[in-house]
Amino acid sequence: MKTSGCGLLAAVAAACLSLQAAGQTAAAGNPYTPFMFSLATPLQVPPADFDVGGLRINIIYGECQNFDGLDISGIVGRSVGHANGLQIAGIANVADGDGMGFQVGTVNYVAGSYEGLQIGAVNFAAAHSKATAQAFQIGVYNGSDYIKGCQIGVINFAREMIGVQIGVVNVIQNKDVPFLPIINGYF
Repeated sequence: MKTSGCGLLAAVAAACLSLQAAGQTAAAGNPYTPFMFSLATPLQVPPADFDVGGLRINIIYGECQNFDGLDISGIVGRSVGHANGLQIAGIANVADGDGMGFQVGTVNYVAGSYEGLQIGAVNFAAAHSKATAQAFQIGVYNGSDYIKGCQIGVINFAREMIGVQIGVVNVIQNKDVPFLPIINGYF
């Protein structure tokens, strides 16, 4: 029986992340699982109050407390707490807490602090005023309250930024000249 190299690599990565996450999530007090499958919350196994450290598959909408590993969503995947790892969604990846890793979807949103790469039509990291992002964002609209990194898109917005924006509309609010077309930066 042949196994694809990418599938085997994803399974090994998910297993390693689940072992690492087991110790982290057990301390949080939420039940822990290495695998979650969701048609649409609450139609999921196990229920949404679990932490996931491994593989999570969501057909329509899936929700968990904290996530570490590989998250594949047909439409929307949401983590009420942190989301660390690779998130792939047809429509949206949502993390209500902090995040670290790689998000690919039409919309990528992290409310808390974020470290990583976001690729999608709309990307937003560090939505809370005290959160920070160390990120690279590629999309039509990229936004952050505070970001260290790079934004490449048609519209790029940051309340505060240390880094570079490349696009048609680039706004860094805490600069003397907050708007510049094509390229904008603050160091």
